[in-house]
Amino acid sequence: MAKVLIIDDDGIVRDALTVFLTHGGHRVVSAADGGNGVLVFKSAKPDLVILDRDMPVKTGSVVFKEIRQISPDIPVIMLSGYDAPEDAEAYLRDGAAAFISKGDGLSKVLDEVDRVLGTSKPRQAAQRAPAAAAPDAPRGHSKGLLLAADDDPSILNILSRFLSSLGYEVLTAEDGARAVELARERKPDIVLLDILMPKKDGIAVLKELIAEMPGTGFVMITGNDDEEVARASLKIGAFDYIEKPVNLEQLGNILKARMLLQRQ
Repeated sequence: MAKVLIIDDDGIVRDALTVFLTHGGHRVVSAADGGNGVLVFKSAKPDLVILDRDMPVKTGSVVFKEIRQISPDIPVIMLSGYDAPEDAEAYLRDGAAAFISKGDGLSKVLDEVDRVLGTSKPRQAAQRAPAAAAPDAPRGHSKGLLLAADDDPSILNILSRFLSSLGYEVLTAEDGARAVELARERKPDIVLLDILMPKKDGIAVLKELIAEMPGTGFVMITGNDDEEVARASLKIGAFDYIEKPVNLEQLGNILKARMLLQRQ
């Protein structure tokens, strides 16, 4: 397979793309800013670059031009945090292989990687977050039922794809009230709760559900300023917390360990 360089200052995007591309058989190297991205490009000699448009040190536009000067034939997929049709046309005219809005989700990025590298194949159903089934629907060969609640759709998309790829059935909620509703309806094995959410925050959801769902494990997702609150959530009954940007490999290990404990 190919060597792919990811240059993006968003740790969640880097981690998620690394996990999925590695699972697809690719070798992945990454950089968190434009300056290091150029250095890694020179040393790693990748077959493909996934490049964020807006970054510190050197912007994606500057990095794109420098990469083109070093190696005009290496395909570059540009990512943007917002829709920019005019910018897309300009990058494509200058030789970018694709220009993708992050709002479209990582599925499109992965599809473009397959297209550019000539490795296109039908995506496994497990890589997509399944729709919520009826309450009594059988779980089949799923490793367990998880509920992820976060008001950031991009984080939900990443978590859903990653957890589904591990074999879990995944439900998602974009606010605390919906999380409570889904949890009571489906009785998930584990609930992932962002601490700061509209309607009901993660702590309020935890307090509401912990007593009535003793068989369910709760993991809190915290921002930079939430660590004290996260520690307090352990006293309420959460079994762990994980900081943003979420380390997906670490999260996978936490969930695996918890599922083993719950099934003993």
